[in-house]
Amino acid sequence: MVGLIYYSFRIMSGIGFFLAGLMLWSGLQWLLGNLSSKKIAQQKWLLRGWIFAAPLGYIAVEAGWIVRCVGRQPWTLYGQIRTADAASQLPASNVLTSLTAFAVIYAILFVSALYFGSQILRKGPNLELPVPGLDNQPAVDTTPAEFIPDQRPVKAEQ
Repeated sequence: MVGLIYYSFRIMSGIGFFLAGLMLWSGLQWLLGNLSSKKIAQQKWLLRGWIFAAPLGYIAVEAGWIVRCVGRQPWTLYGQIRTADAASQLPASNVLTSLTAFAVIYAILFVSALYFGSQILRKGPNLELPVPGLDNQPAVDTTPAEFIPDQRPVKAEQ
């Protein structure tokens, strides 16, 4: 089990450092003005990095749970450490305080996400913005063709 704990911790830590670096890189590009609608298409590696990063938070959380569960519980089950040593020594009031703080913070984040999300949806997309990465000239001519009526003679019906 030591290998599983070792690599799970490394995966969790590596993902954390990768996401921190990606955020710093994005912040730097934003400060340099490279995230505008006209320049963002030039940031292909940054955009690919964010696409790659989408599932990494979940993977890091799961790796953390592996470290926690595999690292502590089997030692108790197999009698390597006593249950009293594996259990937390925190008083119940401290646990309640931290649980309440987490609940309040997540409730604020949830309400904020609903509020700002509804504002974005009510505003709708700005269709006046150019499509990023295009020079706004179509690859082919899209002007309507001139209508020319059919000049062929009508065949006589037999």
